[in-house]
Amino acid sequence: MRKFLTGSTVVLVLLGMISIAFAAGIRERITDQQRRIDKGVAAGELTRQEADTLMDNLSWIRYEFSRMNDDGRLTPGERSRLDGLLDRNDKMIVNKKHNPVTVFYKKKVGVGGSTLDRIKDQHARIEQGIRSRELTRGEADILIDNLNRIRDEFHRLKRDGKLNWREADRLDRMLDRNSEMIWAKKHNRKAPIERLDFKLFLDIN
Repeated sequence: MRKFLTGSTVVLVLLGMISIAFAAGIRERITDQQRRIDKGVAAGELTRQEADTLMDNLSWIRYEFSRMNDDGRLTPGERSRLDGLLDRNDKMIVNKKHNPVTVFYKKKVGVGGSTLDRIKDQHARIEQGIRSRELTRGEADILIDNLNRIRDEFHRLKRDGKLNWREADRLDRMLDRNSEMIWAKKHNRKAPIERLDFKLFLDIN
């Protein structure tokens, strides 16, 4: 029985690592497209209206990504769906002549529109972890403190009325890391819980 449990734990940890790699790949593609849209506007290859449409598509993809990934895992099927959406947006960025810039999001989501929902969802997962004894009170306090600091940072960044995509990306990466710790602790009691160092999540240039 002990060998079986150990083997099961190893499998779960490996699946978690694969899921984290999937998520990192999706986030990298989103960031790359955001940069290329900015460059397209600067070079006169995209109009401001076209760029806004492409960014709105990306905001929706980011929203869908966050929704799928906030249980701590991104499945191969979810990765495939997100890749398909990113491929569609990418074709419009690369060659708008043959792939006219169009809206394909199902609902318009502002930049950073899912941040507070993600914080609320992680709070619920932490409370569930306490009830199931997968998290100690001390570990939960650290995770909740991380969420409170992320929420405060969100409100600080929104003082000028809105977030830019770099600020939203930074907040999402912090929430991703907190989510990963919640998931890891649920499947491996020895997984570390740590206070987030915001300096490790500097804005992308």
